[in-house]
Amino acid sequence: MAPPRNVVKIAVQMRDAIPQLIQLDQAKPLAAVLKEVCDAWSLPHSERYALQFADGHRRYITENNRMEIKNGSILCLSTAPDREAERLLRGLQSESREGRREALRHLLLLAPDLTFAREVISRDGLQRLGTIIEDGDDLGEVLALALRAFLELMEHGVVSWETLSIPFVRKVVCYVNMNLMDASVQPLALGLLENVTLSSPTLGQLVKSEVPLDRLLVHLQVMNQQLQTKAMALLTALLQGATPAERKHMLDYLWQRNLRQFIYKNIIHSAAPLGDEMAHHLYVLQALMLGLLEPRMRTPLDPYSQEQREQLQALRQAAFEPEGESVGAGLSADRRRSLCAREFRKLGFSNSNPAQDLERVPPGLLALDNMLYFSRQAPSAYSRFVLENSSREDKHECPFARSSIQLTVLLCDLLHVGEPCSETAQDFSPMFFGQDQSFHELFCVSIQLLNKTWKEMRATQEDFDKVMQVVREQLARTLALKPSSLELFRTKVNALTYGEVLRLRQTERLHQEGTLAPPILELREKLKPELMGLIRQQRLLRLCEGTLFHKISSRRRQDKLWFCCLSPKHKVLQYGDVEEGVGPPTPESLPEQLPVADIRALLTGKDCPHVREKGSGKQNKDVCELAFSVSYDHGEEEAYLNFIAPSKREMG
Repeated sequence: MAPPRNVVKIAVQMRDAIPQLIQLDQAKPLAAVLKEVCDAWSLPHSERYALQFADGHRRYITENNRMEIKNGSILCLSTAPDREAERLLRGLQSESREGRREALRHLLLLAPDLTFAREVISRDGLQRLGTIIEDGDDLGEVLALALRAFLELMEHGVVSWETLSIPFVRKVVCYVNMNLMDASVQPLALGLLENVTLSSPTLGQLVKSEVPLDRLLVHLQVMNQQLQTKAMALLTALLQGATPAERKHMLDYLWQRNLRQFIYKNIIHSAAPLGDEMAHHLYVLQALMLGLLEPRMRTPLDPYSQEQREQLQALRQAAFEPEGESVGAGLSADRRRSLCAREFRKLGFSNSNPAQDLERVPPGLLALDNMLYFSRQAPSAYSRFVLENSSREDKHECPFARSSIQLTVLLCDLLHVGEPCSETAQDFSPMFFGQDQSFHELFCVSIQLLNKTWKEMRATQEDFDKVMQVVREQLARTLALKPSSLELFRTKVNALTYGEVLRLRQTERLHQEGTLAPPILELREKLKPELMGLIRQQRLLRLCEGTLFHKISSRRRQDKLWFCCLSPKHKVLQYGDVEEGVGPPTPESLPEQLPVADIRALLTGKDCPHVREKGSGKQNKDVCELAFSVSYDHGEEEAYLNFIAPSKREMG
């Protein structure tokens, strides 16, 4: 006769003892189960013991997670978490260096378990680890273990980073600023300061004032990928916490110190593959660089500003007045004004008073900046563009100013200028680190592309919006290729002619129409059972191969990874934490299991609990698009296994 649903058959191990095979009644209190297990081995004081999962992180069994025990689970009897916490914390005060090291190693193994972590924290464990870190008696393995254990305990969110003391943070800053330091210590110290900076504005200011940018530059230039990544993480955290004015000052200084060139040559084009975490920080750095353009993009032209009026006149003079000559010499003031108004119309402004065109935000003054940059950095191309189009009489002239204003809006949209940084994106463009003034340089390439496309389309003023749609497609398709330099971007985007865009559109349309044609639909219906079988088989194979996922907390992007796959017999989902840079683990090595039979539903997007917890801000849009959850039976309650897909392709 089959056992009741709430009874599971398990094994319980203990060192130097014969394992017990028992039927665990999930309705029975855990204390009673423990007493029965201890009695079978003649162990008094069952309250001094606890059950743990025998594999993986050896998590303690509690009333909250006991429903994860399934038929065939192997548990082990061990010291209760409160007593183990007390024992290890006593070990931290050992006079023997080896004793302290062993206590720290064991503490670090158990720290990922929330039950154990709470026992350690309630016994002032963080303060004791903090004392080891602050004393700094051992700058090698003991300090590294203490920092790792401290970070692991803080990761549970039981204690806020804002509660850390100023002397403690200053001591960690010292480890970052030291020249001769163990290679394992500084990445951990940098990681701790990143957490502090992201979580506490007050302590973040302390870190900003005491960790010189030059020191972070030194760490970035060490050929140690882990150290580089953690230095970049702290750098982007400091930049994100700065005011716009401070951020501009910091980025200007970093660029003067050739950080851009170093990133381009030694990180992006390094022989070693770029890690996901570094790719994310480069994305954030690019977003912050482009974010410096936002104030100009949001500021309309001021018709009463003498400086801005002079900039407009400089734009007109560069196109229509030979060097050293002045427009309308000897003419009356009215005649001069009329001539200037006519020339501004020839420049492509919609109004005789160009200030009215630039009152629109976005792009505001950023469009004027782009036009001026083009006229000064590529004067021949600028003059050719303006004069070629202003002298045409066949209504095919391309309006330079109107095109520039709309193109600036388009570029800001494609590059997400002024939008909050995503928590997960890694979508940076290498060419932005290969070029000074990258946005303005990109505009120079794009405005010439627009003129070329205008001529290819034989467009008139009525076709303006159509031309902009084609240019948007040309730019978007080329940016998606992630060209490594501006020159490569120029080559690829110019090769994508209007004729090529039409060909691509037609191919895509024919593909879509072909799949909807009646004969195709009829054939598809006949083949559907076979195709569905193949699709099911392919998807099961993909699930068995497994995928690496990033762990995302409600506070920030995490650098930890976990792996999930379907077992070869398709009976359980197997999952567990893995280290970055290590190959995919074997299913047998993964500590956690979720029987497929217990799965209730698959949730996506806003229905996922980890998305609902994070709120609905713009910065969470990408998380929402990549989020999915597996809901499953957890005793009488519903529990969730939450995922953030690595990409939209993986999500599909």
